[in-house]
Amino acid sequence: MKIALVSFFDSARLSEYPITHSLGAMRLAAYLRRNHPEWEIRLRAFDERGFDEAAAAAALRRFDVVGVPAYIWTLERSQALARELAATPSPPLLVCGGPETRAMDYLDWSGGVVFVMGQGEEPLQWLCEQRAQDQAFDGHALTEDLAQPVYSAGRDRVRAYRYAVPDRRVRLLPQGVDLFGPEFLPMLADDPMDTDFTWYETARGCIYDCSFCGHNTLPFFATFELDFVEREIVNMRDRGIRRIFLIDPILGGKAARGKEILRLFQRLAPEIGISAYMRPEFLDEEFISVLVDTNVHELLMGLQTTNPSVPKHVRGNQFEKIMRFVPHLAERGVPWRAELIVGLPGDDMAGLRESLRFTIDELRPWSVHSYHLTAIPETKLFELLDQVDTDTWIKADGRLRVVSSSSYNEVEMREMLAYAGAVTSLHTHCRAGGVPQPRFADIDREVERVLTSSDLWTAARTAFMPMSQDRGTEMWRSLGYVPARVTV
Repeated sequence: MKIALVSFFDSARLSEYPITHSLGAMRLAAYLRRNHPEWEIRLRAFDERGFDEAAAAAALRRFDVVGVPAYIWTLERSQALARELAATPSPPLLVCGGPETRAMDYLDWSGGVVFVMGQGEEPLQWLCEQRAQDQAFDGHALTEDLAQPVYSAGRDRVRAYRYAVPDRRVRLLPQGVDLFGPEFLPMLADDPMDTDFTWYETARGCIYDCSFCGHNTLPFFATFELDFVEREIVNMRDRGIRRIFLIDPILGGKAARGKEILRLFQRLAPEIGISAYMRPEFLDEEFISVLVDTNVHELLMGLQTTNPSVPKHVRGNQFEKIMRFVPHLAERGVPWRAELIVGLPGDDMAGLRESLRFTIDELRPWSVHSYHLTAIPETKLFELLDQVDTDTWIKADGRLRVVSSSSYNEVEMREMLAYAGAVTSLHTHCRAGGVPQPRFADIDREVERVLTSSDLWTAARTAFMPMSQDRGTEMWRSLGYVPARVTV
Protein backbone atom coordinates (compact mmCIF):
# COMPACT_ATOMS: atom_id res chain seq x y z
CA MET A 1 0.00 0.00 0.00
CA LYS A 2 1.58 3.29 -1.16
CA ILE A 3 0.24 6.68 -0.02
CA ALA A 4 1.33 10.20 -1.01
CA LEU A 5 0.22 13.36 0.81
CA VAL A 6 0.64 16.51 -1.27
CA SER A 7 1.56 20.04 -0.16
CA PHE A 8 1.81 23.21 -2.24
CA PHE A 9 4.30 25.95 -1.39
CA ASP A 10 5.14 29.39 -2.77
CA SER A 11 8.82 29.61 -3.69
CA ALA A 12 8.60 33.42 -3.55
CA ARG A 13 7.98 33.17 0.20
CA LEU A 14 10.70 30.66 1.06
CA SER A 15 12.92 33.42 2.42
CA GLU A 16 10.20 34.14 5.00
CA TYR A 17 8.92 30.59 5.57
CA PRO A 18 11.62 28.20 4.30
CA ILE A 19 9.62 24.98 4.27
CA THR A 20 7.82 23.09 1.50
CA HIS A 21 5.65 20.59 3.39
CA SER A 22 2.49 21.72 5.19
CA LEU A 23 1.90 20.86 8.83
CA GLY A 24 -1.44 19.28 7.90
CA ALA A 25 0.24 16.81 5.55
CA MET A 26 2.91 16.02 8.13
CA ARG A 27 0.32 15.32 10.85
CA LEU A 28 -1.74 13.09 8.56
CA ALA A 29 1.30 11.13 7.47
CA ALA A 30 2.46 10.71 11.07
CA TYR A 31 -0.96 9.38 12.07
CA LEU A 32 -1.05 6.80 9.27
CA ARG A 33 2.52 5.77 10.02
CA ARG A 34 1.72 5.08 13.67
CA ASN A 35 -1.27 2.86 12.95
CA HIS A 36 -0.04 1.20 9.74
CA PRO A 37 3.77 0.98 9.78
CA GLU A 38 3.55 -1.59 6.99
CA TRP A 39 2.36 1.06 4.49
CA GLU A 40 4.75 3.13 2.39
CA ILE A 41 3.84 6.76 3.09
CA ARG A 42 5.50 9.73 1.41
CA LEU A 43 5.23 13.50 1.72
CA ARG A 44 5.41 15.28 -1.64
CA ALA A 45 5.55 19.06 -2.19
CA PHE A 46 5.07 21.09 -5.39
CA ASP A 47 5.80 24.76 -6.09
CA GLU A 48 2.59 26.62 -6.90
CA ARG A 49 4.58 28.96 -9.17
CA GLY A 50 4.70 27.41 -12.60
CA PHE A 51 2.87 24.33 -11.33
CA ASP A 52 2.67 21.61 -14.00
CA GLU A 53 -0.10 19.16 -13.14
CA ALA A 54 1.00 16.66 -15.78
CA ALA A 55 4.53 16.47 -14.37
CA ALA A 56 3.18 16.25 -10.82
CA ALA A 57 0.76 13.49 -11.78
CA ALA A 58 3.57 11.54 -13.44
CA ALA A 59 5.52 11.68 -10.17
CA LEU A 60 2.50 10.37 -8.23
CA ARG A 61 1.18 7.57 -10.45
CA ARG A 62 2.87 4.79 -8.51
CA PHE A 63 0.79 5.54 -5.40
CA ASP A 64 -2.45 3.79 -4.43
CA VAL A 65 -3.79 6.83 -2.53
CA VAL A 66 -3.03 10.51 -3.16
CA GLY A 67 -4.22 13.20 -0.75
CA VAL A 68 -4.52 16.85 -1.86
CA PRO A 69 -5.28 19.97 0.23
CA ALA A 70 -8.49 22.03 0.12
CA TYR A 71 -7.68 25.63 1.00
CA ILE A 72 -8.85 28.71 -0.91
CA TRP A 73 -5.35 29.14 -2.37
CA THR A 74 -4.82 25.46 -3.30
CA LEU A 75 -8.17 24.37 -4.73
CA GLU A 76 -7.43 25.20 -8.36
CA ARG A 77 -4.15 23.27 -8.37
CA SER A 78 -5.59 20.38 -6.35
CA GLN A 79 -8.45 20.00 -8.81
CA ALA A 80 -6.10 20.14 -11.81
CA LEU A 81 -3.87 17.47 -10.26
CA ALA A 82 -6.86 15.27 -9.36
CA ARG A 83 -8.22 15.58 -12.90
CA GLU A 84 -4.85 14.59 -14.38
CA LEU A 85 -4.51 11.55 -12.09
CA ALA A 86 -8.12 10.47 -12.64
CA ALA A 87 -7.46 10.24 -16.39
CA THR A 88 -4.76 7.55 -15.98
CA PRO A 89 -5.60 3.90 -16.77
CA SER A 90 -5.35 2.83 -13.11
CA PRO A 91 -5.98 5.98 -11.07
CA PRO A 92 -5.18 6.14 -7.36
CA LEU A 93 -7.81 6.83 -4.75
CA LEU A 94 -7.93 10.64 -4.68
CA VAL A 95 -8.73 12.21 -1.30
CA CYS A 96 -9.24 15.96 -0.85
CA GLY A 97 -9.31 17.41 2.67
CA GLY A 98 -9.17 20.80 4.32
CA PRO A 99 -11.43 23.65 5.48
CA GLU A 100 -12.91 24.33 2.03
CA THR A 101 -14.54 20.91 1.78
CA ARG A 102 -17.37 22.09 4.03
CA ALA A 103 -18.71 24.57 1.47
CA MET A 104 -16.80 24.33 -1.84
CA ASP A 105 -18.30 23.44 -5.21
CA TYR A 106 -17.45 19.81 -5.83
CA LEU A 107 -19.78 18.36 -8.45
CA ASP A 108 -17.42 19.27 -11.31
CA TRP A 109 -14.59 17.23 -9.77
CA SER A 110 -14.02 13.64 -10.87
CA GLY A 111 -16.67 11.34 -9.43
CA GLY A 112 -13.94 9.17 -7.94
CA VAL A 113 -12.55 11.88 -5.65
CA VAL A 114 -13.48 11.58 -1.97
CA PHE A 115 -13.79 14.76 0.13
CA VAL A 116 -13.16 14.75 3.89
CA MET A 117 -14.68 17.25 6.33
CA GLY A 118 -13.27 18.16 9.71
CA GLN A 119 -10.12 16.66 11.19
CA GLY A 120 -8.75 14.29 8.62
CA GLU A 121 -6.70 11.70 10.47
CA GLU A 122 -9.33 9.06 11.22
CA PRO A 123 -11.40 9.40 7.99
CA LEU A 124 -8.24 9.28 5.86
CA GLN A 125 -7.08 6.12 7.61
CA TRP A 126 -10.49 4.52 7.02
CA LEU A 127 -10.38 5.41 3.32
CA CYS A 128 -6.87 4.01 2.96
CA GLU A 129 -7.96 0.79 4.66
CA GLN A 130 -10.83 0.44 2.19
CA ARG A 131 -8.43 0.90 -0.70
CA ALA A 132 -6.05 -1.67 0.76
CA GLN A 133 -8.89 -4.21 0.78
CA ASP A 134 -10.26 -3.28 -2.65
CA GLN A 135 -8.04 -1.66 -5.30
CA ALA A 136 -11.14 -0.42 -7.14
CA PHE A 137 -12.49 1.51 -4.13
CA ASP A 138 -13.11 5.22 -4.79
CA GLY A 139 -15.80 7.86 -4.33
CA HIS A 140 -18.31 5.87 -6.39
CA ALA A 141 -18.35 3.21 -3.64
CA LEU A 142 -19.56 5.53 -0.87
CA THR A 143 -23.00 4.61 0.40
CA GLU A 144 -25.66 7.00 1.65
CA ASP A 145 -25.73 5.46 5.14
CA LEU A 146 -21.96 5.55 5.62
CA ALA A 147 -21.07 6.80 9.14
CA GLN A 148 -18.05 8.86 8.04
CA PRO A 149 -17.58 12.63 7.34
CA VAL A 150 -16.76 11.92 3.70
CA TYR A 151 -18.63 12.57 0.46
CA SER A 152 -18.16 12.55 -3.31
CA ALA A 153 -20.05 13.38 -6.49
CA GLY A 154 -21.89 10.12 -5.80
CA ARG A 155 -22.69 10.75 -2.13
CA ASP A 156 -24.30 14.06 -1.21
CA ARG A 157 -22.38 16.27 1.23
CA VAL A 158 -25.47 16.79 3.38
CA ARG A 159 -25.35 13.11 4.34
CA ALA A 160 -21.80 13.55 5.66
CA TYR A 161 -22.33 16.72 7.72
CA ARG A 162 -23.72 14.96 10.79
CA TYR A 163 -20.53 12.90 11.10
CA ALA A 164 -18.31 16.02 10.88
CA VAL A 165 -19.70 17.49 14.13
CA PRO A 166 -16.85 17.34 16.68
CA ASP A 167 -17.43 15.47 19.93
CA ARG A 168 -16.89 17.92 22.81
CA ARG A 169 -16.03 15.03 25.10
CA VAL A 170 -12.91 14.26 23.05
CA ARG A 171 -10.32 16.89 23.92
CA LEU A 172 -7.18 14.98 22.91
CA LEU A 173 -6.07 15.34 19.31
CA PRO A 174 -5.32 12.22 17.25
CA GLN A 175 -1.62 11.55 17.72
CA GLY A 176 0.68 9.93 15.21
CA VAL A 177 4.38 9.19 15.43
CA ASP A 178 6.45 12.09 16.75
CA LEU A 179 7.22 14.72 14.12
CA PHE A 180 10.91 14.65 13.07
CA GLY A 181 11.51 11.43 15.00
CA PRO A 182 13.06 8.23 13.59
CA GLU A 183 9.70 6.83 12.45
CA PHE A 184 8.75 10.10 10.75
CA LEU A 185 11.89 10.85 8.74
CA PRO A 186 11.59 7.96 6.20
CA MET A 187 8.40 9.59 4.88
CA LEU A 188 10.58 12.43 3.55
CA ALA A 189 12.73 10.06 1.48
CA ASP A 190 11.50 11.27 -1.93
CA ASP A 191 11.21 14.94 -0.95
CA PRO A 192 13.65 15.83 1.85
CA MET A 193 13.15 18.78 4.17
CA ASP A 194 16.40 20.75 4.43
CA THR A 195 15.45 23.68 6.63
CA ASP A 196 15.89 25.18 10.09
CA PHE A 197 12.23 26.32 10.15
CA THR A 198 8.95 24.48 10.60
CA TRP A 199 5.27 25.03 11.30
CA TYR A 200 4.17 23.51 14.60
CA GLU A 201 1.05 23.08 16.74
CA THR A 202 0.13 21.94 20.22
CA ALA A 203 -3.64 22.71 20.07
CA ARG A 204 -6.50 23.17 17.60
CA GLY A 205 -9.75 25.08 17.83
CA CYS A 206 -10.68 28.16 19.84
CA ILE A 207 -12.89 29.08 22.78
CA TYR A 208 -13.80 32.45 21.23
CA ASP A 209 -16.47 32.83 18.55
CA CYS A 210 -15.27 35.75 16.38
CA SER A 211 -17.61 35.51 13.41
CA PHE A 212 -14.95 36.07 10.72
CA CYS A 213 -12.61 33.30 11.92
CA GLY A 214 -12.28 29.86 10.33
CA HIS A 215 -10.96 28.29 13.55
CA ASN A 216 -14.53 28.20 14.84
CA THR A 217 -15.23 25.00 12.88
CA LEU A 218 -13.75 23.36 16.00
CA PRO A 219 -15.63 25.47 18.59
CA PHE A 220 -13.47 24.43 21.53
CA PHE A 221 -9.79 23.71 21.92
CA ALA A 222 -8.30 20.23 21.82
CA THR A 223 -4.67 19.44 22.54
CA PHE A 224 -1.79 17.03 22.20
CA GLU A 225 -0.52 15.45 25.42
CA LEU A 226 2.36 17.40 26.94
CA ASP A 227 4.75 14.45 26.95
CA PHE A 228 4.10 14.09 23.21
CA VAL A 229 4.85 17.80 22.70
CA GLU A 230 7.99 17.42 24.79
CA ARG A 231 9.30 14.62 22.55
CA GLU A 232 8.62 16.66 19.43
CA ILE A 233 10.44 19.69 20.84
CA VAL A 234 13.49 17.50 21.46
CA ASN A 235 13.21 16.09 17.91
CA MET A 236 13.09 19.59 16.42
CA ARG A 237 16.06 20.71 18.48
CA ASP A 238 18.12 17.66 17.51
CA ARG A 239 17.26 18.05 13.83
CA GLY A 240 18.55 21.63 13.80
CA ILE A 241 15.23 23.47 13.77
CA ARG A 242 15.93 26.94 15.10
CA ARG A 243 12.69 28.79 14.30
CA ILE A 244 9.07 27.67 14.45
CA PHE A 245 5.69 29.22 13.74
CA LEU A 246 3.29 27.90 16.37
CA ILE A 247 -0.09 27.93 14.63
CA ASP A 248 -2.25 27.25 17.69
CA PRO A 249 -5.17 29.72 17.29
CA ILE A 250 -4.14 30.91 20.74
CA LEU A 251 -0.81 29.80 22.17
CA GLY A 252 -1.42 26.55 24.04
CA GLY A 253 -5.22 26.78 23.77
CA LYS A 254 -5.63 28.45 27.17
CA ALA A 255 -3.44 30.67 29.31
CA ALA A 256 -2.14 28.06 31.78
CA ARG A 257 -1.21 25.61 29.05
CA GLY A 258 0.41 28.37 26.99
CA LYS A 259 2.77 29.06 29.87
CA GLU A 260 3.54 25.34 30.16
CA ILE A 261 4.38 25.13 26.46
CA LEU A 262 6.75 28.09 26.65
CA ARG A 263 8.47 26.66 29.72
CA LEU A 264 9.02 23.40 27.84
CA PHE A 265 10.81 25.32 25.10
CA GLN A 266 12.81 27.26 27.70
CA ARG A 267 13.98 24.03 29.32
CA LEU A 268 14.45 21.79 26.30
CA ALA A 269 15.25 24.04 23.34
CA PRO A 270 15.99 27.64 24.32
CA GLU A 271 17.76 28.12 20.98
CA ILE A 272 14.48 27.77 19.02
CA GLY A 273 12.87 31.13 18.20
CA ILE A 274 9.08 31.08 18.43
CA SER A 275 6.43 32.96 16.46
CA ALA A 276 2.96 32.38 17.89
CA TYR A 277 -0.59 33.70 18.02
CA MET A 278 -1.82 35.20 21.27
CA ARG A 279 -5.16 36.57 22.40
CA PRO A 280 -4.34 39.82 24.30
CA GLU A 281 -6.92 39.01 26.97
CA PHE A 282 -4.84 35.94 27.92
CA LEU A 283 -2.00 38.10 29.22
CA ASP A 284 -1.23 38.62 32.89
CA GLU A 285 1.94 39.50 34.79
CA GLU A 286 3.06 35.88 34.96
CA PHE A 287 2.53 35.31 31.24
CA ILE A 288 4.51 38.44 30.38
CA SER A 289 7.38 37.25 32.61
CA VAL A 290 7.36 33.86 30.88
CA LEU A 291 7.41 35.57 27.47
CA VAL A 292 10.34 37.76 28.53
CA ASP A 293 12.32 34.64 29.47
CA THR A 294 11.44 32.80 26.24
CA ASN A 295 13.11 33.07 22.84
CA VAL A 296 10.15 34.84 21.22
CA HIS A 297 10.77 35.75 17.60
CA GLU A 298 7.36 37.39 17.25
CA LEU A 299 4.05 37.32 19.11
CA LEU A 300 1.05 37.94 16.85
CA MET A 301 -2.06 39.46 18.41
CA GLY A 302 -5.24 40.22 16.50
CA LEU A 303 -6.83 43.47 17.61
CA GLN A 304 -8.82 43.64 14.32
CA THR A 305 -10.65 46.91 15.15
CA THR A 306 -11.48 49.37 17.91
CA ASN A 307 -14.59 50.67 16.15
CA PRO A 308 -17.63 50.25 18.44
CA SER A 309 -19.88 50.27 15.36
CA VAL A 310 -18.57 46.84 14.34
CA PRO A 311 -21.01 44.26 15.76
CA LYS A 312 -19.78 42.49 18.88
CA HIS A 313 -20.27 39.08 17.27
CA VAL A 314 -17.57 40.00 14.75
CA ARG A 315 -14.92 40.79 17.32
CA GLY A 316 -15.36 41.57 21.00
CA ASN A 317 -12.29 43.11 22.66
CA GLN A 318 -11.78 43.64 26.38
CA PHE A 319 -9.98 46.97 26.13
CA GLU A 320 -9.54 47.40 29.88
CA LYS A 321 -7.47 44.22 30.05
CA ILE A 322 -5.69 45.00 26.78
CA MET A 323 -4.52 48.37 28.12
CA ARG A 324 -3.53 46.85 31.43
CA PHE A 325 -1.00 44.39 30.00
CA VAL A 326 -0.28 44.80 26.28
CA PRO A 327 1.78 48.03 26.49
CA HIS A 328 4.15 46.23 28.89
CA LEU A 329 5.22 43.85 26.10
CA ALA A 330 7.15 46.56 24.27
CA GLU A 331 8.49 48.01 27.51
CA ARG A 332 9.97 44.63 28.45
CA GLY A 333 11.37 43.85 25.03
CA VAL A 334 8.89 41.22 23.79
CA PRO A 335 8.64 41.59 19.97
CA TRP A 336 5.00 41.56 19.01
CA ARG A 337 2.86 42.27 15.97
CA ALA A 338 -0.56 43.91 16.05
CA GLU A 339 -2.97 42.70 13.37
CA LEU A 340 -5.98 44.63 12.07
CA ILE A 341 -8.65 43.65 9.55
CA VAL A 342 -9.79 46.08 6.85
CA GLY A 343 -13.41 45.83 5.78
CA LEU A 344 -15.30 44.59 8.82
CA PRO A 345 -19.00 45.45 8.50
CA GLY A 346 -19.74 48.57 10.52
CA ASP A 347 -16.26 49.98 9.98
CA ASP A 348 -15.33 52.93 7.77
CA MET A 349 -12.32 55.15 7.10
CA ALA A 350 -12.76 57.12 10.34
CA GLY A 351 -12.95 53.90 12.36
CA LEU A 352 -9.91 52.45 10.58
CA ARG A 353 -7.85 55.58 11.27
CA GLU A 354 -8.74 55.43 14.95
CA SER A 355 -7.90 51.71 15.15
CA LEU A 356 -4.46 52.44 13.67
CA ARG A 357 -3.93 55.46 15.92
CA PHE A 358 -4.85 53.50 19.05
CA THR A 359 -2.66 50.58 18.04
CA ILE A 360 0.44 52.64 17.17
CA ASP A 361 0.28 55.27 19.92
CA GLU A 362 -1.31 53.39 22.82
CA LEU A 363 -0.17 49.79 22.37
CA ARG A 364 3.25 50.49 20.76
CA PRO A 365 3.77 47.18 18.92
CA TRP A 366 6.99 46.28 17.12
CA SER A 367 5.02 46.06 13.87
CA VAL A 368 1.48 46.59 12.61
CA HIS A 369 -0.05 44.48 9.85
CA SER A 370 -3.44 44.82 8.19
CA TYR A 371 -5.39 42.22 6.24
CA HIS A 372 -8.21 42.28 3.72
CA LEU A 373 -11.36 40.74 5.21
CA THR A 374 -12.30 37.39 3.63
CA ALA A 375 -15.75 35.83 3.99
CA ILE A 376 -14.79 32.29 5.01
CA PRO A 377 -17.48 29.68 4.34
CA GLU A 378 -19.05 28.12 7.44
CA THR A 379 -18.48 31.28 9.53
CA LYS A 380 -21.15 33.63 10.88
CA LEU A 381 -19.70 36.43 8.77
CA PHE A 382 -20.29 34.39 5.61
CA GLU A 383 -24.00 34.38 6.41
CA LEU A 384 -24.03 38.18 5.92
CA LEU A 385 -22.95 37.80 2.29
CA ASP A 386 -25.38 39.60 -0.08
CA GLN A 387 -27.99 40.07 2.69
CA VAL A 388 -28.54 43.66 1.53
CA ASP A 389 -32.07 43.82 2.98
CA THR A 390 -30.67 43.60 6.51
CA ASP A 391 -28.94 46.24 8.64
CA THR A 392 -25.53 44.54 8.42
CA TRP A 393 -24.32 42.97 5.17
CA ILE A 394 -21.25 42.39 3.03
CA LYS A 395 -20.44 41.72 -0.62
CA ALA A 396 -17.37 39.85 -1.85
CA ASP A 397 -15.46 39.10 -5.04
CA GLY A 398 -14.81 35.69 -6.61
CA ARG A 399 -12.06 34.97 -4.07
CA LEU A 400 -14.46 35.88 -1.23
CA ARG A 401 -12.54 39.05 -0.36
CA VAL A 402 -15.05 41.60 0.90
CA VAL A 403 -15.50 44.57 -1.45
CA SER A 404 -18.33 46.53 0.17
CA SER A 405 -20.66 46.44 3.15
CA SER A 406 -23.52 48.22 4.85
CA SER A 407 -21.04 50.84 6.12
CA TYR A 408 -18.82 51.54 3.05
CA ASN A 409 -18.97 51.24 -0.72
CA GLU A 410 -16.43 49.74 -3.15
CA VAL A 411 -14.56 53.01 -3.73
CA GLU A 412 -14.30 53.63 0.01
CA MET A 413 -13.06 50.06 0.54
CA ARG A 414 -10.23 50.59 -1.96
CA GLU A 415 -9.26 53.80 -0.18
CA MET A 416 -9.26 51.99 3.18
CA LEU A 417 -7.03 49.24 1.79
CA ALA A 418 -4.56 51.75 0.34
CA TYR A 419 -4.52 53.79 3.54
CA ALA A 420 -3.97 50.77 5.81
CA GLY A 421 -1.21 49.43 3.56
CA ALA A 422 0.52 52.81 3.52
CA VAL A 423 0.33 53.36 7.29
CA THR A 424 1.48 49.89 8.32
CA SER A 425 4.37 49.77 5.83
CA LEU A 426 5.54 53.27 6.79
CA HIS A 427 5.50 52.23 10.44
CA THR A 428 7.71 49.26 9.52
CA HIS A 429 9.97 51.48 7.37
CA CYS A 430 10.42 53.93 10.24
CA ARG A 431 11.29 51.26 12.78
CA ALA A 432 13.77 49.69 10.37
CA GLY A 433 15.29 53.14 9.93
CA GLY A 434 15.98 53.56 13.62
CA VAL A 435 12.80 55.21 14.94
CA PRO A 436 11.71 52.96 17.84
CA GLN A 437 8.26 54.46 18.42
CA PRO A 438 6.92 56.30 15.37
CA ARG A 439 4.00 58.59 16.11
CA PHE A 440 0.72 58.05 14.32
CA ALA A 441 0.18 61.75 13.61
CA ASP A 442 3.47 61.97 11.71
CA ILE A 443 2.79 58.77 9.76
CA ASP A 444 -0.77 59.84 8.99
CA ARG A 445 0.38 63.22 7.70
CA GLU A 446 2.94 61.68 5.33
CA VAL A 447 0.49 59.03 4.10
CA GLU A 448 -2.12 61.68 3.42
CA ARG A 449 0.41 63.69 1.39
CA VAL A 450 1.34 60.70 -0.77
CA LEU A 451 -2.19 59.36 -1.29
CA THR A 452 -3.55 62.77 -2.32
CA SER A 453 -0.69 63.56 -4.70
CA SER A 454 -1.90 63.57 -8.31
CA ASP A 455 1.56 62.47 -9.47
CA LEU A 456 1.65 59.47 -7.13
CA TRP A 457 -2.05 58.53 -7.06
CA THR A 458 -1.86 55.41 -9.27
CA ALA A 459 1.56 54.15 -8.18
CA ALA A 460 0.76 54.60 -4.48
CA ARG A 461 -2.49 52.65 -4.66
CA THR A 462 -0.87 49.88 -6.69
CA ALA A 463 1.84 49.54 -4.04
CA PHE A 464 -0.25 49.90 -0.91
CA MET A 465 -3.65 48.29 -1.65
CA PRO A 466 -2.35 44.68 -1.44
CA MET A 467 -1.15 45.59 2.09
CA SER A 468 2.14 43.77 1.52
CA GLN A 469 4.83 44.98 3.89
CA ASP A 470 7.54 44.27 1.31
CA ARG A 471 5.82 46.18 -1.50
CA GLY A 472 4.86 49.01 0.80
CA THR A 473 8.30 49.55 2.31
CA GLU A 474 9.86 49.34 -1.17
CA MET A 475 7.50 52.14 -2.24
CA TRP A 476 8.61 54.33 0.66
CA ARG A 477 12.25 53.68 -0.22
CA SER A 478 11.62 54.53 -3.87
CA LEU A 479 10.06 57.82 -2.74
CA GLY A 480 13.27 58.58 -0.87
CA TYR A 481 11.46 58.79 2.41
CA VAL A 482 13.88 59.24 5.33
CA PRO A 483 12.52 57.66 8.55
CA ALA A 484 14.32 60.17 10.76
CA ARG A 485 11.80 62.77 9.59
CA VAL A 486 9.20 61.03 11.72
CA THR A 487 9.68 62.34 15.23
CA VAL A 488 9.65 60.24 18.37
